[in-house]
Amino acid sequence: MRHATTSLNEKLKTSQQTPANKADPKMSIQVSRARMTVMDSDYWKVETIRQKDGLGEVSVAPRRDRPYGSPNQIYEIHIDNGMIGTAIREYPDTFEEGWKNQFSLGPGSSVAIAFDGYWSRFRKLWRLVTEEKPWIFWVDNNNTLWRQLWGDDSTKNQLATDVIKVKALRAWKNVNLPDRDQGIVVGYIKKDGTVWYRNFCQQEDYRYVWESPKQLTQFAGTAVSLNLFITNDYRMGFVIEDTNAQVHWLITGRNWAGMALGTEQIILNATAQVQLIPVTYHYNKEIEKIHVAANSEVSFLFGSIANNIIATNVPNEENNWGWIIEIMTMHPIETITLENIVATDLYSGTNIQFTSMESLSKRHFRLHVSDIVESGINNVYGDIRILITGARNEAGYTFLTMEDTFTPHNLLPIEIPLPEVMEVWNE
Repeated sequence: MRHATTSLNEKLKTSQQTPANKADPKMSIQVSRARMTVMDSDYWKVETIRQKDGLGEVSVAPRRDRPYGSPNQIYEIHIDNGMIGTAIREYPDTFEEGWKNQFSLGPGSSVAIAFDGYWSRFRKLWRLVTEEKPWIFWVDNNNTLWRQLWGDDSTKNQLATDVIKVKALRAWKNVNLPDRDQGIVVGYIKKDGTVWYRNFCQQEDYRYVWESPKQLTQFAGTAVSLNLFITNDYRMGFVIEDTNAQVHWLITGRNWAGMALGTEQIILNATAQVQLIPVTYHYNKEIEKIHVAANSEVSFLFGSIANNIIATNVPNEENNWGWIIEIMTMHPIETITLENIVATDLYSGTNIQFTSMESLSKRHFRLHVSDIVESGINNVYGDIRILITGARNEAGYTFLTMEDTFTPHNLLPIEIPLPEVMEVWNE
């Protein structure tokens, strides 16, 4: 609230408050009604997550599966009396079920959460369409920084050591240039007060990787607190508080090439001309009838024939990694069968046989290895190459040959017994 000035106080005390006395004060009060979502421009919804003694940091991220409307779930990670836990809440919480606890990660001191995804334009605004599950980050009691894709233990990995504070967010990804991806940015403070960060982002070859650690050398002080943010003009930045209670802002350049302009539109107007030809009638015994029907069709289909794939092996229901290979594509595939896919064991030069293929989506396919070989791919010694030919895009065009080579992991080789001696003789 702002205090009234001395001049305004004098006018309020005047007995004759008229324009002639230059004392005609007026007040305007505006009331804003609460709405449905936290995205309303004039309303922030405040909600209590939990109340108890010993609570520490909490980090929250909404899941949005489409570029319009409200998010459909909210994920969070928190510290409760030194133990790290997670929870999920429906949004909006129509049935008032509240937060549902999920899994714990043991003792820790700092936490963060962020969804990966892609930016989609809707009604002239860019909105983040998230993946199904978020990435979580935490610092354990040994000051080790870890990352994991929600509850998937197989994705747990160490990001840094000697860490005391962590923050994370999904920064801008340029939709036109694949190598202009700021990715998921994980910022952290080390014991010595220096500020570092790591990115999970797309490379020039369309692969997503965790890049090596980078220090914010532009900050020369000793950091005690950290936060990250993005702006509406396609930048991301760091907010750092030092030991002298001074706040420093570091901000990137604009990652906006082609994104700030509206999308182009092609509008076609179909026109037709009808020419009437005089008909000479000959009066015969029967009257001839001529029926004319005009048909017109406009087709404007286009689809890129360049595509990229990423392949890897995943566990089955028995947690055996030698029976399923999953393929992710950059662009959707409309038509594909097992005959389009060739998997080769590069060490032995033999092809791997499959029994079936599941289409989890138009960009996500799962191949089930045939049991012709008793061990599946568990005894594969080197890399596996995947070739896809003859697949078609949504416009009906055939994609160029797609190829990826990967090293299968978590395999359990099956020992092949040595030959048994059947007969021995000496001549």
